[in-house]
This record gives sequence, structure tokens and C-alpha cells, in this order.
Amino acid sequence: MTTTHEPLFGLGGLTPFGRLGQVLHTADEVRAAYAQHRRARWVATDWAALKVFLTLEPRDTWHRLLLLEPAGTARREILHALFRVVIAPDDAVRLLPRDEMADVLVDDHAEDFFIGGVVDRDDKALVLYRGTLEPLLVPLEWFKAKPRRPQPDFDALALTDSGNTVQLGEYEAGADAILYEFDPEARRRMREREIRKDTTFGGSLRRLRLQKGLSRSDFAPLSSKTIARIERGDVEVPRGETLDAIARRLGVPPSEISSY
Repeated sequence: MTTTHEPLFGLGGLTPFGRLGQVLHTADEVRAAYAQHRRARWVATDWAALKVFLTLEPRDTWHRLLLLEPAGTARREILHALFRVVIAPDDAVRLLPRDEMADVLVDDHAEDFFIGGVVDRDDKALVLYRGTLEPLLVPLEWFKAKPRRPQPDFDALALTDSGNTVQLGEYEAGADAILYEFDPEARRRMREREIRKDTTFGGSLRRLRLQKGLSRSDFAPLSSKTIARIERGDVEVPRGETLDAIARRLGVPPSEISSY
């Protein structure tokens, strides 16, 4: 499993991806980074930013590329000689909005969010790309609607909630539910987190949110990512306006949230 401590390199005019911290500007910087690391993530705005790679010798590495413009068949074949995974908005590939994608890529738990995906109707599978730029294969048959709930529309794939939700038309599936089912390592991490946070504010918030039938995106003006981080215990117990906003949406006094 890739860790998000691997290098994350940016190429080209990467607004809002300038926060990546390791944006490379020269051909020499690119050559040195590619040669030095066996595992790394790369984000490029366009094909022009990747032309330096045409001068490099392909290596047996686990480099993964997110290209923010369509690649085309021939160029994709060239890129696959240099990168183990290539993600680009070709054909039916759907990506998160750029600002949300940037947040996921730099998150300490990027492996727990999805930044893109594509439905393969012929093979009845959905390929989801995580914030680590690694693919996860999910059979379409897993997405089963509950009684009186929307049916999944596999022609209307979208990634929402800062990578927390996979939408298939009006049908929604949480990233955590998908990972729990199809990634043993993610399942182990989630179980460990649940044990650690059983009595925490985050655990109480998650239990109460689910009890109320709310999603993480229902707490405006707080973002779904903020709610996810609170539930995971990645941030301190909220106070002030943040706590008040959560309590108002849940319909309980702030002092009672931790009792659930």
C-alpha cells in the first residue's frame, strides 16, 4: 500500500495545486526526481509539462501520474511506459473538481478518498482512483439500491464531498463503505480508529450523524472534509462557532453530543 509520505511532484501551472510543495520547474529537476525515487506521485497540467519525460529511460518503478487534460490513445501508451498508473480525463473518466482534488492529494490520509473513476460496462466494474493515485476495482453488482431508494445510474458517475462520496445519479455510496469492503488494509485502519475513538467526540458525532440520517456534506458552512477529520479524531474537539454549527444541524445542545 502506498503511503502519502511518498513524494508528490507538480509540473506546469498548477493553480490551485501550487500547495503541493514540490513543484518542479526545470528539466533537470524532473530528471533528478524521477531517477531518485522508485515510488512517487506526479501531477501535470498538460502534455507540454511532460515532454521532458520523452528523454528519460523507463524504469521499473511505481510512479503514478495524474494528467489534468485528456491524453489520447497514443500519448497514453507513451506515458504507460514511464508510469505504472496514468489517470487522465479521457472518455468516461470522471475527476473531482480541482480545488477538492488538491485538498485530497495533500491530505495525510489521501488513501481514504477518491479523486476519480471510470465505469467499465463491458466488464461490469468501476475503477476508482484514490488520492494516492492507485486504482481500486469494485464490481458494479456491489452497488445495490435499498427499498424505496434511488437505483444506481452507472452512466452518471461523479465524485463529490471532497472525495468522500461516489455518486451514480441519485444513488450515493460512501468512500469509507467501499474501502471497508474491498481493501483489507483500509478495513484494519478503520477498525483500529473505531476502537480508539469509541468514547471520543468524533465517534459520538459520527454515531449521531448516522442516527439522524445526515451525510458529511449536510453541515454547511462546514465542509464535508472538516466533518470527516473531526470524526476521525484528526483535529481537536471543535469549539465556538464550529461546535455551534454542528449542534444546530444535529438538533441537540452542544454539551450533549459527546453523550451519544
